[in-house]
Amino acid sequence: MQTRHHEASGRLVLKGVPASSGIAIGKAFVLDADLPVDATERVTPDRIANELQRFQSALESVTTELTQAMELAVHEGATAVSIVESFQLVASDALVHQSIAQHIASGLSAEASVAREFDAHKTVLYRSGDAFLRSRAQDLEFVKERIIAALRKRMLSHAQGTDSIVVAPHVTPQDMLFFKTTQTLGYLTEVGGINSHVCILARDMGIPAVIGVAQATENICTGSLLIVDGFSGVVVVDPDEATLVEYQQKMTQAEAYREKLGELVHKPTETTDGVRLALLANVDEPDNVDDAMMAGAEGVGLVRTEYLLMRLGRYPTEAEQTAWYLDIAQRTYPSQVTFRAFDVGSDKFRQGIPHVEDNPALGLRGVRFLLYRPDLFQQQVCAVLRASIHGNVRLMLPMVSTLEEVERSKALIEECKQHLASQGVEFDASMPVGMMIETPAAAMMADLFAQHADFLSIGTNDLAQYALATDRTNDLVADIFDPMHPAVIRMVHMIVQAARTHNKSVSVCGEMAGHASATEMLVGLGITELSVTPRLLLEVKRRILHANYNDCVLLAEQLLNCATVKDVHRILDSLSVSSKNDLLA
Repeated sequence: MQTRHHEASGRLVLKGVPASSGIAIGKAFVLDADLPVDATERVTPDRIANELQRFQSALESVTTELTQAMELAVHEGATAVSIVESFQLVASDALVHQSIAQHIASGLSAEASVAREFDAHKTVLYRSGDAFLRSRAQDLEFVKERIIAALRKRMLSHAQGTDSIVVAPHVTPQDMLFFKTTQTLGYLTEVGGINSHVCILARDMGIPAVIGVAQATENICTGSLLIVDGFSGVVVVDPDEATLVEYQQKMTQAEAYREKLGELVHKPTETTDGVRLALLANVDEPDNVDDAMMAGAEGVGLVRTEYLLMRLGRYPTEAEQTAWYLDIAQRTYPSQVTFRAFDVGSDKFRQGIPHVEDNPALGLRGVRFLLYRPDLFQQQVCAVLRASIHGNVRLMLPMVSTLEEVERSKALIEECKQHLASQGVEFDASMPVGMMIETPAAAMMADLFAQHADFLSIGTNDLAQYALATDRTNDLVADIFDPMHPAVIRMVHMIVQAARTHNKSVSVCGEMAGHASATEMLVGLGITELSVTPRLLLEVKRRILHANYNDCVLLAEQLLNCATVKDVHRILDSLSVSSKNDLLA
């Protein structure tokens, strides 16, 4: 739901859904909404022939426009071509034409006949339980409105949008193709879904877009200066000088990122011999997602939801959580995002734990606490499910030690699904549920857990803490704690083998994933996903792009035979120096 408020300076700030990343600053070009069609409007019998001719002429105009759009789409790539083809199929459907002609012959006006026919098909899609099919109903609406606009002789002059930000109730994909030729800077619409053709095309074109801003055409005038933040979904109308400078700096930073990364951002993350990995980001706040995507992240591998608790100092309501998770999911879309359920206890947020624990690291934490407080767990699961409507959300259970914890958690998740379904709430019924492996017990039973979880993720920090019996927050044993310990490396290898056996993905999202000198080792161990902080993405990606998979496997075998941490670091440090020399050469 869009929100708006006036800042003290008088500027208007609107909030919508981020649909295509980037920042656009420019003058608004506002498209007015067409007048509604009276689907019962009738004509006298002597006008029926004229109405049929008007419909045929309008259809020819739309067909010509789509042909021209296809000529532009060919230069944009397969996505644009397939989108325009789908519109052409709708516009050229002979059965639809015949039905509209029958409506006209019965005495309905051409506009009413077109509206009635398309609305009947839209109703079928809107009643579907599938969010994707419902989003396609909007595409039918676009074709309908295009034909009606042609009937009313209101075909749009795209040249008026030159060097502007288009503000409209909605925009059709063919409009976007024409607007691109006039160097349109961005889009701001009142309706739309991030699964829609319009949003897909905006992302492919690299044009910033924000959707779902109610009454945008009423609050914004043509010529007003706009800032459209496609990262966060924020729109600023007539910004003051300070805000303008702030966003100009953000644009400069984004451009600096692009220049620094160059072609690297768009290259697939794979070794020199073609082994593909997924490079993801760890985030704690919605704004972190923007940094991650600019740095080339392929998704979000870990959202530490307990950071929301630490920021608020309390457990948030289901509504507060839903808004927060949905913000992150929308910023990440269409890439995948993994929310880790509250990992409280130990050295993290401890509100709700009944008494002071002598040894909190071995106490009521992670999934243990969630099952101890099913009320809080249910609230969070329902909020994550509500945020899963676009199909790009995964849920991950923290610090699992026993199969019973997984089974009880999955049963609770099913109860939450049934509860939301009974209320008619939309969510992804097949949302993947995975688990973090952070204890030696989970590592030893990884083959069993891989049969019950949709994916596995290794938290190397805690795994090292429990495997080495060292409190990672205790300075007295800091010299013992090391995620590069041979025991930890062997556990990672064991987990990977178990995941492979059951065809499950396995990621590393702990300290080891961000340790540049460990990249080749993790690749060689068979890790398929790495999740790191946004600032480390480029460094890790470079190492993967320069690595040979077979050499990585040999390195991993060498490290698995190490007896001490010193042996591991000696090998990795020499590899790191060699890699740096290669980059400087």
